[in-house]
Amino acid sequence: MAQEPEYYKPQPLPPRDGARVGGHQHNGYQQGDYRRGGFQQNPGASQWGQPRQGPPVVNVVGGKSALLSYVLWFFLGWLGVHKFYLQQPFQGIFYILLWAIGWFTTPIIIGWFILGFWGLLMIIDLFLIPLRVAQLNARLARRVNGY
Repeated sequence: MAQEPEYYKPQPLPPRDGARVGGHQHNGYQQGDYRRGGFQQNPGASQWGQPRQGPPVVNVVGGKSALLSYVLWFFLGWLGVHKFYLQQPFQGIFYILLWAIGWFTTPIIIGWFILGFWGLLMIIDLFLIPLRVAQLNARLARRVNGY
């Protein structure tokens, strides 16, 4: 049987932020060294177990998609479905009401103004969808990270 590559071997996890700053030895590194930003490892050990410097990298699974938001905007925007997808249910209901009231009042001319306002909001959404998606994904990443 072939020997496993080094990066397949399990690596000890560094202590969490609440760990003691003692200095006792644990699996080849000092807990106090980790809190100061350094990381002493066993000679010959790989760099795979070292903590990253800077903000943590989080791969968010289940985040919102800008592409799906635009598809919903294009096909079902008149119902405000893209607003429901982007967790803005009151604005979604507002879009439905504007669209319905606008079409029902077009015979008395006022509906065209309401539909014009609805159309303006739809055009504004073209530019705001990426910002809202980024905001929701950042909120999810903070929740996953525990911030």
